[in-house]
Amino acid sequence: MRPATAALQALLASWGPDVNVKMADLYTFSLEGGEILRYSAWQQPLNAPAPNTDFPSYPFILGPPLERTKIIEKVGVEVGHIDITVYPGPNDELGLGGTLTWQKALWAGLFDGAWCSVWRAYITPPATVVGTISRFYGRVGDVEIGRTKTHIHVNSLTDLLTVQMPRRLFQAACTHIFGQVDASGNTIGMCGYDRYDGRNALGVSTGIGAVTTAATGNSSQNVIYTSFVPSPLTAYDNGSITGLTGQNAGYTRTIGKLDSSQSPSAVFYLQPWIFPVSDGDQFRLLPGCDHTLTTCTNTFLNQLRYGGFPDIPPPESAI
Repeated sequence: MRPATAALQALLASWGPDVNVKMADLYTFSLEGGEILRYSAWQQPLNAPAPNTDFPSYPFILGPPLERTKIIEKVGVEVGHIDITVYPGPNDELGLGGTLTWQKALWAGLFDGAWCSVWRAYITPPATVVGTISRFYGRVGDVEIGRTKTHIHVNSLTDLLTVQMPRRLFQAACTHIFGQVDASGNTIGMCGYDRYDGRNALGVSTGIGAVTTAATGNSSQNVIYTSFVPSPLTAYDNGSITGLTGQNAGYTRTIGKLDSSQSPSAVFYLQPWIFPVSDGDQFRLLPGCDHTLTTCTNTFLNQLRYGGFPDIPPPESAI
């Protein structure tokens, strides 16, 4: 039995021909960059509380037509899944003030690795959500984009049990997570490099840490122009960029490349921002690592913590 509030239990207990109750699915997508998108599959927006709670109520906007496959529940560790179909329509934009449509956002990888939850809402006239129950929770997997509809494959949490074993392999590239921190911002993990203060595992300053910069003219959701020039030029490639002010404040993207060959420098990231970027918006840049011995030694002075085996022969000659 799924938990429900007393009000919802009373409503379900009184369900009959004289009780007008409607049901609708509510979808929540938690993106890797920090954005949380909530959509109503009913004919209008809804305010609904989380399952087994009476408050607070979260707003679910009216998005494009959404439908899903049946939810199959089994005992065991089999990976369950649902397929969500998104149809283009008058509400095809993400609905948060930007100009990205669902197709563009999915093609750009905004939903890669996102967490998805499906709630069942019980509604009484005119549009009051008495309560919700959780129907499915999982992670976005494969996405198939078409002209008339898009399929989003969502796997249940048991998919996380299918991990690579052994966890570490003998390979040339470093297997450590660069600059790993805990929830409190303390440096943890085998790498030990402090991306914020710019210090290696021994506490020696490298001067390559967090940098605050402002977006200049012509910046957009796909590229930010800035006066910052890193040294070395590749120190912030594969790093991260986080919005500090403006509509994108609090959200993060992975830097693909920081190109300083032109003036101002151009910061290209792997996924576009959902919200528009305005001139003067501030962002924080954190360095990135390509997990090679050369970068670890010359850029971050962290060779003692290198987690790869650069002298291991390739598979073709190892036999």
